Amino acid sequence: MSHMIRLDARLSLAYDLYDPCALAADIGTDHAHLPAALLQRGRCQHMILTDLSPDALRKARDEMIRFGLSDRVCLRLGNGFAPLNETCGVISVTGMGGRTIRDILLSGMEKLRGASLVLSAHTDLPLIRETICQIGYHTDREEPCICAGRYYLVLRARPGSKPVTPREIRLGGPLFDSRSDQLIPYLKRRKEVLENSLLGLISAEMPDRALIEQVREDIECYGDYIMKGRNPHDRSGSV
Repeated sequence: MSHMIRLDARLSLAYDLYDPCALAADIGTDHAHLPAALLQRGRCQHMILTDLSPDALRKARDEMIRFGLSDRVCLRLGNGFAPLNETCGVISVTGMGGRTIRDILLSGMEKLRGASLVLSAHTDLPLIRETICQIGYHTDREEPCICAGRYYLVLRARPGSKPVTPREIRLGGPLFDSRSDQLIPYLKRRKEVLENSLLGLISAEMPDRALIEQVREDIECYGDYIMKGRNPHDRSGSV
């Protein structure tokens, strides 16, 4: 076998959220670095790698050959979960926009068969949380990291619905239980983003007063946690 593959901070976090399993799937695998690490280190025994792009799948195949793992993978061309027919322990979808991941989850939910999900979207995180609820899952981990100068959040979802408030959809639920040393820097960055959004909302020609108040409350929630470590979801109400 070739040398051990190194993962960047975002994929290392995805790796950490993977349960050990006999069979897993990586959707939109591209360079296949995450599956290579999962197989090399024994976290998964076999993996299905899918991608829409024939070029990406060839690249993944070459990587598997290079790392001596080609006998433990099945490479399939296709969209989202469509190529999956087996029951997997974990399915990961990372490195895409939130709307793309939302579409993959909704259109292929019958292919999940109880698999845990490891998800990392570049955008639209509230949409991902909302979709997780729609497919009858719940988020049990939300972990932040910084990679190449940008903050990311990696989520793990499990089968089974749980009540979620609108605020948890917007800000994150299990995020505030994270023990990551990146949590406070991540929350500070999210607070800055909301503060900038608030300025735009206030200066709009026809300000949306309800939205302005909601954003102010969300900024306060972030601020309270940053200053006092007080979980915003411990408060009464479901704002």
